[in-house]
Amino acid sequence: MRYYRFLMRHRVWCETLCFADLVADDTVALLRRYRLDALVAVRPWQVDEAVPVFARLQAAGVFCAVWPMLADEDGRWASASSMAKYVAFAEHVVDVLNPAEVVIDLEPAFDRLRNWKALRAAPKADPTEVKAYERSRSDLASAIGRWRARSGQQLRVTTAVIPVVAFDPSWVWAGVMQRLLGTPVDGLEVDRHSVMAYTSLLEGWSRGVVNRSRAEWLLARFAARTARKWGARGAVSLGTVAPGAFGDEPSYRSPRELARDVKIARAAGVTELSLFDLGGVMRSPDPQAWLHALTT
Repeated sequence: MRYYRFLMRHRVWCETLCFADLVADDTVALLRRYRLDALVAVRPWQVDEAVPVFARLQAAGVFCAVWPMLADEDGRWASASSMAKYVAFAEHVVDVLNPAEVVIDLEPAFDRLRNWKALRAAPKADPTEVKAYERSRSDLASAIGRWRARSGQQLRVTTAVIPVVAFDPSWVWAGVMQRLLGTPVDGLEVDRHSVMAYTSLLEGWSRGVVNRSRAEWLLARFAARTARKWGARGAVSLGTVAPGAFGDEPSYRSPRELARDVKIARAAGVTELSLFDLGGVMRSPDPQAWLHALTT
């Protein structure tokens, strides 16, 4: 068990926890105790504030990745429609913070995804993004190359991706889901692609179609496909412990559900797991129960 745990890499998304609480002694102690990578969201107005945060975590021996995130009106995440602004901002963040890793969150623009979630619009290709897709992929690939060249190839680069992207075919309709979503994934020279297979969302946003057991079945399919498509470069994000960007995301009922998800992902051969998110963990009555479920 100890050897198997050593082979695993465990990470935690840090989006809803304020910087002051992130660098608090209790939080840092838990990150160190459970050997967690901290994936820290940084918005455009937070860059200067993030400098001492990264310095504190790095000094404490916590592996720290920057997770660039635009303003909501600019799309929030990286997609074909936001790529120019996203790359420019990520470039600035990398220069200022000099992180060990950059996480590229590849999701449709914030308003577009919110409308899909609320069933106010059907998922379909945006003509603007279809035109911009190839350029956005080229721009992102070039940016990754520049960041790595400046760091002497030491910079780790990873992504977070929508689960259906793992099922994109590699033949006739190659990249069809990526084009529909406006999120270029294939062809990027990155260390990991982390599939956001959140069982609480699969269940909670299905309007009764998906129960807990079906959500677990879907997680098993996503994890297996991730391992098959990307091999050692495949990873899985699990969750959620608490609401995130939309403020109403359904969450786990208990750490036991997280422990089951961890077991399912590991059984598929995935060796890098991330949990969304640290804010929910630290606001819970028993943060250690969640981190124990993730790592043990």
